[in-house]
Amino acid sequence: MRSVQQDLSGKVAVVTGAGRGLGKAIVDVLAARGAHVVVNDLTLEPAEQAAAEVRTRGESASAVAFDVADPHKVNDAFAKIRTDHGRVDILINNAGIGDFVSFPDISPEKWDRMLDIHLKGSFNCCQAVLAGMKQQGYGKIVNISSVAGKRGDFIGNAHYTAAKAGIIGLTKSLALYAAPFGINVNAVAPGLFATELTDGMSSEMKATTISRIPAGRLGRPEEIGRATAFLVSEDASYIFGETLSVNGGSYMD
Repeated sequence: MRSVQQDLSGKVAVVTGAGRGLGKAIVDVLAARGAHVVVNDLTLEPAEQAAAEVRTRGESASAVAFDVADPHKVNDAFAKIRTDHGRVDILINNAGIGDFVSFPDISPEKWDRMLDIHLKGSFNCCQAVLAGMKQQGYGKIVNISSVAGKRGDFIGNAHYTAAKAGIIGLTKSLALYAAPFGINVNAVAPGLFATELTDGMSSEMKATTISRIPAGRLGRPEEIGRATAFLVSEDASYIFGETLSVNGGSYMD
């Protein structure tokens, strides 16, 4: 039984990039705690599949497709969400891409696309919900960063690292602005988790990474789901602008 402080019944949550991986795990936990979850992905099929799985458990979810990097599509999508559901209480900016590449191999196109999806995408979605959250005097925003945004990434991936570090800065700045309106803005910084994204790593790269994790294993997606659900619950009502590390001890602030 969930506590009253963890109960999200009646809340409308939007999770971007949630057709699979960590985003889907976040959807599952929020829905299990009573929220109606709007599942976003770039295309409708994975979003609808994730939402359908939620509904088979007797919980509430719907699907929407849009590219978080396109501000016009973002604004249109959130306007429709508000029309359909009346409000947006919770926003989880999870949409992202992986690209395991060393610094000399980062092309301008790779750099731009990485920052467009991770950093600009988070900014676009925050702007799209902010006015409504201010009006209702309530909102919870969690931006998904990464351990790479705190320590750098020993694999390389400078474009990914820069985008994730930028998300931490965005989180702090928006938290300072939004706190007086009753809006909590925080971030989560995952380490390496067992998702489809890690399938792109070689076995050698994965083994090297795991050897640097004191917990001795990859994270389980539901562990990010629970950490994110904590930050949008009333248990975290006095937390603003923080980045919660969930990394098995691989980086400690």
